[in-house]
Amino acid sequence: MASLNLARRPAASARVLMISFACIAFAVAPLDARQQSEPARQLPRPRAGAEPLDALGQQIERIRAALPGEMSVYMKNLKTGEVIALDSDRVMETFSVVKVPIMAEVLRQAEAGTFSLSDRITLKVGDRRLPSGLLYSLDPGLAPTVRDLLTLMIIISDNEATDVLADKVGRASVTRTMQQLGFPHTTIEFSDLDWDRLWLSRLDPSYKNASGDQTILFPFDKYTGQQVEEAFLHTIYDSGIYFGHSTTREIGELFEKMARRELISPAASDLMIEILKKQEVNNRFPKYLSDVVMAHKTGDGQPWLANDAGILWVQQQPIVLVVFTGHHRGPTSSLHDSIARVAALVVRHYGGHLKPEYKP
Repeated sequence: MASLNLARRPAASARVLMISFACIAFAVAPLDARQQSEPARQLPRPRAGAEPLDALGQQIERIRAALPGEMSVYMKNLKTGEVIALDSDRVMETFSVVKVPIMAEVLRQAEAGTFSLSDRITLKVGDRRLPSGLLYSLDPGLAPTVRDLLTLMIIISDNEATDVLADKVGRASVTRTMQQLGFPHTTIEFSDLDWDRLWLSRLDPSYKNASGDQTILFPFDKYTGQQVEEAFLHTIYDSGIYFGHSTTREIGELFEKMARRELISPAASDLMIEILKKQEVNNRFPKYLSDVVMAHKTGDGQPWLANDAGILWVQQQPIVLVVFTGHHRGPTSSLHDSIARVAALVVRHYGGHLKPEYKP
């Protein structure tokens, strides 16, 4: 959902708190995606699988132990069947990672004929949402297609696109489809607007029922950064509201279905991967990787939590990796770096190249 640090800070020019969300190029067959060309300078690549899987697990455990907070990790190599699951059945806040289940439900209903991906939805002034995203900054009356909204929801984690699509398909329908797929802990109940209203009303009670266009004009400059942070923190952990819930194992198995072209349908799986490969929030998993094709989605509630989840193709091996964090006590930069290092360890273990700036 949100990214504080201070991700939702007042902008001097617009009085709008800018959130960094948590929110790859053309479609290829998901289980045999080509590797990207390698840069001129790389760290030496070890022989794939030279170390036992237990050694990789221990290395990741050391990152978890050093993190001042919680970390759940699920990794599965879809070629070898190897799995690492560290606290992977704990139900945690997904923030924007739940936009992947929303995308799956949109495509399920589209394939059922409820609507078409080419249908256009006219955006109203009340649809505006605090960023991340860009739709809030455009004039009302824009009419993007459902597919356009899917793309914006995933690659820049646009909150307005998210609420419009979730309203269209129904959040209960998203949860029900996840349950039918075998993911009982993957749920969505509240809208981004619900979350923003509760957060902002902790600062100004008059915002309890604010419209979307009112929230983006919230006078953040009236409050200290500490006041905004504390309201944000208490909304995450003390309010009973959530953006999305799941476990790293369930999200990992959802991505496995996608990689195997079994999520909704082969065509739907291919489209989801095509969109996810265009991800523009690349400050976690991709940070230290130099030759890895990736389809992934982030989730942000920084500095208290940050997530990343997706499929990494390493030496023609599709690897599902999901990292969730929570209750973090420290700067966002170190939180992102811990997540990036988990991805680096996995990629190095399976023979992928890392960037020179990676230091063990």
